[in-house]
Amino acid sequence: MNLEFPELKIVGKVPNKTSNTDEAELYLVELDWYKVDTFKSDRKKDWYKKYTISNPTKEQSDALCQVLDEVDWYGEILYPQKYKWVFDKYSQIKMPKSYYEECLYLSKMASEEWNRSRPFDTNVREELLEAGIKYAELFFYLICDAVYIYNSTTSQNDDFYFYGSILFRSLMLYRFWKFQTGGGLLYDKSTRFIKKYTSSIVDRFDLEVKQDLIDNVKFDPLNLSDDYLVKSDAMKVLIEQKIRDNRLNQLIG
Repeated sequence: MNLEFPELKIVGKVPNKTSNTDEAELYLVELDWYKVDTFKSDRKKDWYKKYTISNPTKEQSDALCQVLDEVDWYGEILYPQKYKWVFDKYSQIKMPKSYYEECLYLSKMASEEWNRSRPFDTNVREELLEAGIKYAELFFYLICDAVYIYNSTTSQNDDFYFYGSILFRSLMLYRFWKFQTGGGLLYDKSTRFIKKYTSSIVDRFDLEVKQDLIDNVKFDPLNLSDDYLVKSDAMKVLIEQKIRDNRLNQLIG
């Protein structure tokens, strides 16, 4: 399975007013998550369709699709929506051509490493997957470096650094890895880079952000139990309720 990255769409060019590169112009790049989010939402819906009911009747299948169509698959299920403002703030960023091209290279290498066939035991495969994981981390690191260097509109104080380099990076990694890795690994893959920073940054992240991400790992759009059997039974109840509602509407109509 390929790793799905957000698209970096060049929407324009702007003069380079910094002294950090010899390039006269910077790309104005839109960070587009639509393809990633749609891929994940479709994959999650397919999971419900595949595992909720064995050999469903057409009526049950139709009812299940109705239940799933009533769910917001582009909201809290993808990342904590209280941080939507962060993605909105950095939806377009300025970066040099060299950054843009390196990001394309990093995403390509991450996918290639992730998909390589490795005929080793589980422990060895897990270690070797670190190469792909690191390429992915560097993709988002470079985006945040561009934010810090080329997109500052105010003084680069502690808040600017925390939001642009720490919070944004962890949220991008979280949104990227969710449903592309196991839930038990999601938080660690999204935040392990923070460990190398000062204790004040680590403490601030733990206090302000950590619990939001941990809670979101287990978020269910249908508000069902984590237990598979309990969830399956609850879904069957929802489907039967929808079937009854459909039959009643047909009688009334």
